Amino acid sequence: MSEPNAAHVLFPNDAPKSQQPPDWFKAGQTAAELRLAGEHGGAPVKVPATGTNGDPSSTAGSADAAKPDVASVLFKDDAVDRGANEVAEILGGFANSAIADNDRGERSRAIEAARDGVLADAKAHGMDIADLAEAMTVVKERQADTISEATPEQVEQRMADGLAACYAEGITDADLGIARRFVADLETVAPGTLYTLERSGAGNDIRLIRKAIAEAKRRGYR
Repeated sequence: MSEPNAAHVLFPNDAPKSQQPPDWFKAGQTAAELRLAGEHGGAPVKVPATGTNGDPSSTAGSADAAKPDVASVLFKDDAVDRGANEVAEILGGFANSAIADNDRGERSRAIEAARDGVLADAKAHGMDIADLAEAMTVVKERQADTISEATPEQVEQRMADGLAACYAEGITDADLGIARRFVADLETVAPGTLYTLERSGAGNDIRLIRKAIAEAKRRGYR
């Protein structure tokens, strides 16, 4: 059912460490980008646009270029822009909290990288920004899990509870597998994503798991 060192349903191995990938990892990063765009080794999957993000084939631009106001740079539609601003504000708040925790900037940089990378990926591949904003709201709600450091027993129990909720809804191991691959690829192109999920405890939340599965299927993960 679960791996020996499992921590979260969406990333069942040891808690990920967020860092920029080294140069030699560029080939793996390119492969992840292709999968996120619907290329899975066979005939390309046409990733359908959702919401009102505009043309999913348009480029998002680099995260560094968008950093001054990443939400408004990437999303111009008013309704979409509000959702993007909500995502940026939530993750920006996490980054500010990390700075207040005196972590020497490591966590805050990881969270900022996740914010910019996730928004850029959503724009590039036509992801419904309202769904992304809802997912980030779940992450914000679950931030309370980090008030105190969880014991190994608590970590194990939280994952067991998450898996039980999945199976109660009829979510299969195959569904979880494609969601995990999607999230892992998202981490490759948006370093800091898994770190943010792990710190908030949101990787075990059934609402976020549902959204990850749906988005993975939309992008052709099987």
